[in-house]
Amino acid sequence: MPVILLAACVADGPGAEPGVASAPRGKTTYRCDDGARMVVENRGASVILTLDDNAPVTLPASPADSRIRYGAPPYALLLDRNEALLMKSGAAPNTCRR
Repeated sequence: MPVILLAACVADGPGAEPGVASAPRGKTTYRCDDGARMVVENRGASVILTLDDNAPVTLPASPADSRIRYGAPPYALLLDRNEALLMKSGAAPNTCRR
């Protein structure tokens, strides 16, 4: 089984709380570097990920108390402000932007 490593990003700038990451809540549409369209519905403890017109996939927070890292095989997702890093087993990481 492949090993997926995730790194967390933290918010900075005016009004940001030191050490606390920022991720958009609700439904957000991203355009990915590979041309894909990704919709993420952030529910806090989980997200619903829809890639292009494929069936939605629910990814739980990983670890359970995280609000920026989500994953379930074969996906891992890292959210931070206007960007998301999508990883899928066997594929190169894909950066997506709002």
